[in-house]
Amino acid sequence: MSAQRHADPLGSIDSTELRILYALDTTGSLTAAAASLGLSQPAVSQRIKRVETRLAVPLIERNGRGIRLTPAGRILADHGRTVVTEIDAALAAIDDLRGERAGTLRLVGFPSASATIVPAMMRALGTEAPEVSLQYREAEPPAAVSLLRDGEVDCALVFDYAGAAELPAGSVFTPLWREEVRLVVSEDRAASGAPALDLSDFAEEHWIAGCEKCRGHLLTAAKEHGFEPDIIQETDNVPAMLAMAAAGGAVAMVPGLALAAARTLPDDAVALPLAPARYRTIGLVSMATANESPQVRLAKRLLHAVEGECWGLEHAA
Repeated sequence: MSAQRHADPLGSIDSTELRILYALDTTGSLTAAAASLGLSQPAVSQRIKRVETRLAVPLIERNGRGIRLTPAGRILADHGRTVVTEIDAALAAIDDLRGERAGTLRLVGFPSASATIVPAMMRALGTEAPEVSLQYREAEPPAAVSLLRDGEVDCALVFDYAGAAELPAGSVFTPLWREEVRLVVSEDRAASGAPALDLSDFAEEHWIAGCEKCRGHLLTAAKEHGFEPDIIQETDNVPAMLAMAAAGGAVAMVPGLALAAARTLPDDAVALPLAPARYRTIGLVSMATANESPQVRLAKRLLHAVEGECWGLEHAA
């Protein structure tokens, strides 16, 4: 019976009353506390009197022209500070969650991701946040990060051969996967029986270059193997690149995701591993802020749910 008498009154204090006591402790004034909470002074006074009646103990007392909390009031205010902080944090989290469940996610990505990763994101989005619309644009990494820097997208899905993208000021790169780069050659140019190819074996060949970053990777890789590639064809159209390599006029370095996006190799072309292996990193670039936006959090969650193994992607370390 005694335990019940103590439990009922204390359990009837609500968060508004705790906020009032916390505000009174902070401001030392009924008027100031009421103003900080958007309430009238009479409303605050009435709420305090009701709590005092329920607890049968005074909570405030006069202090000159102001007021101060009694020991009982200070106990409630001290605990109220913790409770109010936790409630506000929970409400903020719910507000953020609501932001992830509605509105628009503006994403830019590179071509081979458009045919693989992005459709997988769309399927996950339809299940997790069907009220969110995905506004998607396609661009290679240099242009993609420019769109992010200019505020035209929320985040950019990019790739980089060095393992970390070239970032605009104030942004951050979240690595997601890495993929192996293969050498695509015609069947009659493939090294018979070799499990993996040394790039220098193809120093005398003609080469096909892709986009700006892929071309840069080709030049860097060739330099590491002691030659300068003779680039006679340039295209960022992967099916065209594969068809050109199959025709036997030149060879090309092609990332695994691009091969997957192309669906199939031409019958007279092969994609062979290099020794040592070369890789490309895929990740998400977003602006670095103290509080990450709901759109960026949603994009990361959707991307982490994508099973990239079906395209030969490995999770980034």
